Amino acid sequence: MTSGRKLCAVLVDLSGTLHVEDTVIPGAVEALRRLRECPLKVKFVTNTTKESKQMLVDRLHKLGFDIQPEEVFTSLTAARNLVEELKVRPMLFLQDSALQDFEGINTTNPNAVVIGLAPDMFNYRPLNDAFRLLLGGAPLIAIHKARYYKKSDGLSMGPGPFVTGL
Repeated sequence: MTSGRKLCAVLVDLSGTLHVEDTVIPGAVEALRRLRECPLKVKFVTNTTKESKQMLVDRLHKLGFDIQPEEVFTSLTAARNLVEELKVRPMLFLQDSALQDFEGINTTNPNAVVIGLAPDMFNYRPLNDAFRLLLGGAPLIAIHKARYYKKSDGLSMGPGPFVTGL
């Protein structure tokens, strides 16, 4: 059954669809090239929070993908937009490689908590600081709640358990 609507755009997930870390999914470069030959807009989305959009695009270029930054919407972009909309000063649980997407955001004297994938920050002191902020009414912006994510060497624990704990 068809709705009679014409398809005009395609959203393509990046991580796990086109690549896993620095490994191309077999056939992905050719599939994307063929998709771009169709009369459709192609946009890319990802919930990865371990690196900035520019770092991600640079890595995709090295892997052979022709993807431009303006074609990519990330969960970091969505989180930054929400931080700006709420006019908060977040405590950022993000890897250093992701902080570029929050340049210009005031993080002094935080009154909100933003959590992405940040294995280096998931230890008692910063988690307890976040916990105390949340007890005081600060909003929690969980960029994603994945229990785990796929890496080249297997599954790894994601930020979800920390979000749940907080």
